Amino acid sequence: QNFAILQSQIEERMLKIWRKQTSKQVQKSQAPVIISNSPAMKKVLHAIEVIAPTLATVLIQGETGVGKELVARAIHAMSTRNDKAFVAINCGAIAESLLESTLFGHEKGAFTGAIDVHKGYFERAEGGTLFLDEVDSLSPAAQTRLLRVIQEGELERVGGKQTIQVDVRIVS
Repeated sequence: QNFAILQSQIEERMLKIWRKQTSKQVQKSQAPVIISNSPAMKKVLHAIEVIAPTLATVLIQGETGVGKELVARAIHAMSTRNDKAFVAINCGAIAESLLESTLFGHEKGAFTGAIDVHKGYFERAEGGTLFLDEVDSLSPAAQTRLLRVIQEGELERVGGKQTIQVDVRIVS
């Protein structure tokens, strides 16, 4: 497929999602754009085209600031899940003690201050894509808990007794 057409398709789908999810006030800011003049970025766009329509879990590697989240958004935009939520979370910003509550949610009364049911990021991304940025910053124990949910597609909220099925594509 012609590279210019592919780049145009990706940008068009990303812009459509951005317009739908962004309030009118925020739309004054610039929509996300992938600059892809280098041969390496052209390979990335071709990889997006190949991987996006699949159900595969995706690992994006690169230094901080190179646009990993933009690539994750492009994968979501080009996937069949593009009409569902794209939820991004910086795993490095989650305190270890709050990890399970943040990712998996908690039930009312599960701990002091849990005054209501809280849906975690997995539930908020239901049917869509969950981007786990800086996933390597999680402790080995936290990665093990996360892997269980990714493998089984089910979780329990903190303080919960019910297993909840989740349909989420993971990009990290």
